[in-house]
Amino acid sequence: MKRVNLFSATSHYRLDNQPRIQLLLQGHPTGRDLRGRLLLDQFASGQRYVLITGDDNPFEEALHIYLLDLELNLLDEMELSQPYTPGSYQAHHHRGERLVFTFFAEGIWCLEVRERPKTQPLNYDHYPVRRPIKLWGQQYLRLQREVQVA
Repeated sequence: MKRVNLFSATSHYRLDNQPRIQLLLQGHPTGRDLRGRLLLDQFASGQRYVLITGDDNPFEEALHIYLLDLELNLLDEMELSQPYTPGSYQAHHHRGERLVFTFFAEGIWCLEVRERPKTQPLNYDHYPVRRPIKLWGQQYLRLQREVQVA
């Protein structure tokens, strides 16, 4: 995974009052709308892009993670959030196909990009990770909290 600076975003709201961004590739509109108000980070992972957006809400922040192919088709997406819980994204390091970051006040998270997707019934994941419900989800992204030894 390699950090890139190809994308930017313009913020807007939809009729459902959810913050969205219009994704721009090197300043040009892509036609791709993503959840969130700010583009926080971006990485190239082989022939794919990992984009991380946030809602910019200091009292109940949500982190949205997307995996797009080179044609900007959505391959996978997830959200990391907890009700009434602040969060601040801070990348620590990235090696291979892994990104280690903090978000909530406690805990370190590890995002892994799989080469091949894992099929998951109803696209289920463990709280506080959420995914769109699908009959059979194709999960390229794996997010788990790292255990800290005191």
